[in-house]
Amino acid sequence: MKAKSVGTAKGVVTSALAGALCLGAAACSSGSSPTSTPGTSASATSASTASSGSSSVVWTTAPSGYAAAGGTELPGSYPTPAKAPGNGCKIGYIDPSGAIPGIKAEIQGVTNAAAKYGCTVVSKDGQLNPQVQVTGMQSLLAEGVAAIIVNPLVVAALAAPIAEANQKHIPVIIEDSPASPTAANVAGTVTDFLQSRDVTAYAAAKAIADAKPGAQVGLLYPAFQAGNLQYQVQRFQYWAQKLGLHVAGTGNSSADNPSAASQAASALLQKHRNIQAIMTYNDTAAESAATAARSLGMNNVLVTGIDGESGVTGLISQGRVLMTWAYDNTHNGEELGTAAIDAAEGVKIPAKVSAPGAIINKSNVSSYQPQA
Repeated sequence: MKAKSVGTAKGVVTSALAGALCLGAAACSSGSSPTSTPGTSASATSASTASSGSSSVVWTTAPSGYAAAGGTELPGSYPTPAKAPGNGCKIGYIDPSGAIPGIKAEIQGVTNAAAKYGCTVVSKDGQLNPQVQVTGMQSLLAEGVAAIIVNPLVVAALAAPIAEANQKHIPVIIEDSPASPTAANVAGTVTDFLQSRDVTAYAAAKAIADAKPGAQVGLLYPAFQAGNLQYQVQRFQYWAQKLGLHVAGTGNSSADNPSAASQAASALLQKHRNIQAIMTYNDTAAESAATAARSLGMNNVLVTGIDGESGVTGLISQGRVLMTWAYDNTHNGEELGTAAIDAAEGVKIPAKVSAPGAIINKSNVSSYQPQA
């Protein structure tokens, strides 16, 4: 299909409709803004202008081969709101933890979208505590928000406040729960904005399978409560096996920080010395795994990440990390804010939308600009 040029704040980009189409933790980190616009189909792929001698950064809701391999295509954006909810409108936002990289950018994106329609944003920090999220929702309901966006740690814990929101006719937009593109949405929610967990797992497994066919892989995942990240690991296993890789073992990070991830990666590698690659749930874990492998003299272990953080891009350039899947959290926040405005006005919106992302590897890392 013929490509079309689209003007953006970052310049002119090429947007092509691709037959095969598309992460973070909640929000993760990322860079060069995707060019998808409200109403763009799930099979839309966009490429940002690359610097000379480097491949382009391609923002998509599905990398090449994903749909053909059995991945589920979803829309990539929400419709543009037809009108504003009115003066004094407030949009509520509850994150899993304000300490997660990219959350500030996502909140800014929600704020950007809300401001276009005369609304403000009231945000609550979930502090990686399901009960704190419940309290946050109760507070937002008491404040009379027009809509609530929530990225839940344990969605079952929010059943009562979601039911209360329904009674008050306050729409609830849920983020990444359930993380599966095919699972039924949580009862009482109007839409589920996915961080493309299945897509990111495919991209990581495909990168390893291309570099080392049949490799023995380790999986580094979190032990703390976060249903979307647990789903991520399930899809790591699924796509690894489907693409001919062999899962040798798993590592369990007790917390989302470099120290815990490093301990888990080191233990995993020492227990399974035959591991040739590690798939990690975010870039902090990827950096830790790459360092742990080097400290053990296992310099040829391939490592994949998710988020597109600045800390991992240097390791990609050096060849110490194979790839990461980048998100643009400001853009994702804008989609969430758009969904909230739509829902507050009773606009019919897709039941599921997937966040665009981009594969960042050695071929295009010089063209990529991380947010954080």
